[in-house]
Amino acid sequence: MIGILVVNDIKLFFRHRFFAIVTAIGVVFYLVIYFLLPNQVDQSLGMAFFIEDREIPLYQRLVDESGDYTIFDSEAEMLTALEETGDFFVGLSLPADLTAAAARGETVELNAYYAPGVPAEAKQIFHDVLVLIANTVNPETLADLARFNDTQVVLGNDMTGAPLSMRDRLAPLLLMMIVVIEVFGLATLLNRDVDNGTARALVTGPLRLHQFFVGKALMGMALAFGQVLILSAVMGILGTAPLLLLATLLLGSFLMVGLGFFIAAISKDNTSVMGWAIVFIIPMVFPGFSILLPGLATGWMEFIPSFYFVDSLHRIINFGAGWADVAGNLTLLLLIGAGSMAVGTAAIMRKF
Repeated sequence: MIGILVVNDIKLFFRHRFFAIVTAIGVVFYLVIYFLLPNQVDQSLGMAFFIEDREIPLYQRLVDESGDYTIFDSEAEMLTALEETGDFFVGLSLPADLTAAAARGETVELNAYYAPGVPAEAKQIFHDVLVLIANTVNPETLADLARFNDTQVVLGNDMTGAPLSMRDRLAPLLLMMIVVIEVFGLATLLNRDVDNGTARALVTGPLRLHQFFVGKALMGMALAFGQVLILSAVMGILGTAPLLLLATLLLGSFLMVGLGFFIAAISKDNTSVMGWAIVFIIPMVFPGFSILLPGLATGWMEFIPSFYFVDSLHRIINFGAGWADVAGNLTLLLLIGAGSMAVGTAAIMRKF
């Protein structure tokens, strides 16, 4: 009986023109966005230098060491490259009189030329670099600085050796979005069956009450998990810890099914389902955008249940995390999903 109910609900879902169109367009749209994004990582600093005095230690160091910078023969040539080529974000000009004054220990003023569109944060970072460059021009100052040791501490995932492309960052967000959208469809079908008396008719017939709810839950899981599975296969990410990734997708789908039950419970009709779905869906996508744009990440996002889903996907897909690394996240997904479903089921039963 449960299998028949699941199949029938899936057919009803796709007979609804809105749900069918949104589901089909959503999958295609997300894949198009994913493959249009660059798969390459641009680690270019693009610094340009003009150093008139070729005898200073800084010039010799730049020549001896490799890096993403170019030394120009004139200041005019450097400025032209900054404005027209787009290969550099900043240029530094060091005339001979300035370097001579710095070598004598005098206070000097360094001018940095930035390409159009460089953010203020990047300018502040390079300002600190200028301070170091000014000290390297003066050997005595450099000797003083050499007595200090610098210890680097990387907070979070170390991106220095393995930076991520925009496509890599977007993958967890797209997988989460396709699951979140199914919350609206499940909540609408549940609310409709309760309001029009279909649920009552089913449970007073050959179907038991627990079978009705199990069938609805399996239908929601089949729709959500099926779509993210197709999306993952086309993206080519199923080869990364496949069992762990499938378990994460399954628990993420379970979380959203539980949320769908809860929304159906607190909604009076289909209009209120749409309103409540928007209220819940919008916060749910915040953790995904914090991966796409790390500057948006804040501590309060850990109170959003979808954080544990998208964070697990991010770690597994982009950093090769194992079971032990995401066990806490998966446990919370299971508990929150089960709790939401239990509360929603109890509230829906009171409507019978």
